[in-house]
Amino acid sequence: MDVAIIDYYANHGNSFLHKAKAFWKIVFVALLITSIILTNEFYLLLGIYFALVTIAVWTKLPVTKIVTIAAYPAIFALIFAFLVWNGSWIRAGVIIFKALSAALTMVLLIVTTSYPEVFNVIRPIMPRIIAEGLFVTYRSVFILLELTDQLIKGLKVRGGITRRKYIANIKNFSSGIGLLLVRGFDISEKFYGVMNIRGYGGRISYERTNSFITLNDGIALVLGILIFTVVIVTVIRKSLLEFSVYILALSIIALVISSIYKQFST
Repeated sequence: MDVAIIDYYANHGNSFLHKAKAFWKIVFVALLITSIILTNEFYLLLGIYFALVTIAVWTKLPVTKIVTIAAYPAIFALIFAFLVWNGSWIRAGVIIFKALSAALTMVLLIVTTSYPEVFNVIRPIMPRIIAEGLFVTYRSVFILLELTDQLIKGLKVRGGITRRKYIANIKNFSSGIGLLLVRGFDISEKFYGVMNIRGYGGRISYERTNSFITLNDGIALVLGILIFTVVIVTVIRKSLLEFSVYILALSIIALVISSIYKQFST
């Protein structure tokens, strides 16, 4: 998973979800996750998943990339479905699509919201030292990724990583990791020095955002409430579950129309 690509998507998108405030997007995610947990109806879960893919199309980001990133938890869901297999494909599908839908919901959040914005929302409920540590750690990840990329390229150029020499490759890469660790400590000291020069005194300041709801916030909130309401109604009135097939059909139609519109608008 390319963390740098995810960060790029979050900071350079121009969709309604990118423009919505982080707080309301987190509310949207909370409503979706709650809906996924509450329902055990296969066709309804499938409808929610296609609705999320439709929203991914609306973000104007590479949908295939987003869906692929969100598909990683499906591996563990498949294993769990196999372990609890009772001969029902519907039950296995429920397990898998619960994982896929929840993962896609979280991926939509992280590809449309920069980490500092999400962090700024959850910061008040966390201890200050942990919150600031997580913030600095996130920024350090990109430095370590760049160093690792340079290490691998350097090993390849100098013959340290070659085909069919797996043991030698592991030894060379292990030696490179040791060098990378030393280099990481050196960069972390310089990073701390730069922070001190720029006025860091043991506390990071955060930008406050306006609390009023904009149109983009409202769209995200309405989508979350709509899906949550549908799930709650079907949970309370079991007889309405027979209409879940129609909900699935509407989700597929919305996805097809959105995909066609995106293709002709670009």
